[in-house]
Amino acid sequence: MFCSLHHTGCGEHNVSKPYGKIARTRRPPTAKKDGGAAFKVRIRSENGDTLSMQEIRDGLYETARLLQSHQDCHRAKWVTLYLTVLDRTGKEILPDPSGAWEICPYKSAADEHNA
Repeated sequence: MFCSLHHTGCGEHNVSKPYGKIARTRRPPTAKKDGGAAFKVRIRSENGDTLSMQEIRDGLYETARLLQSHQDCHRAKWVTLYLTVLDRTGKEILPDPSGAWEICPYKSAADEHNA
């Protein structure tokens, strides 16, 4: 089989094939950050069944309760929560058409001034 390799810059390689197929470009592997450790929290039912919104809420409250013991000595850079939400028929849906929410916790004036 005949293939030619073209360097496209930015560390990516494009392989062109003589019969017209478009080659997929692959991203170079990303380097692991030094000391980058993400703590994973999994909220699941005991029997592997789907979770109700109330069970998700309770799991998030339990997570917050467990993290309280670290509130004086640790901070989180960010928190990302991925949800796979199902409708009544089992089809995956988005709770909001935008596909994402960004929530910034409210800080009162007293919180800002450590009062």
